[in-house]
Amino acid sequence: MDREELNELIKQGPVRIKMNNGETYDVPSIEFAVVGDIAAAVLVRGEDNKLRTKHLTLVTMCSVESLSTEAN
Repeated sequence: MDREELNELIKQGPVRIKMNNGETYDVPSIEFAVVGDIAAAVLVRGEDNKLRTKHLTLVTMCSVESLSTEAN
């Protein structure tokens, strides 16, 4: 995964980032992520419902999938 590719995917809508250790992080919009050359800083909700910053290294990302904005 490179910086430009990840930025484009996040701009298109909500995404789920899957890491090589099995953890997943949902990014609802571009306002919740800043992508650098080697890592992305992503805001995620903790167990206490507070937003926390998580630094995700780009080379450890397995996949990024689009999340549907419509609920069935």
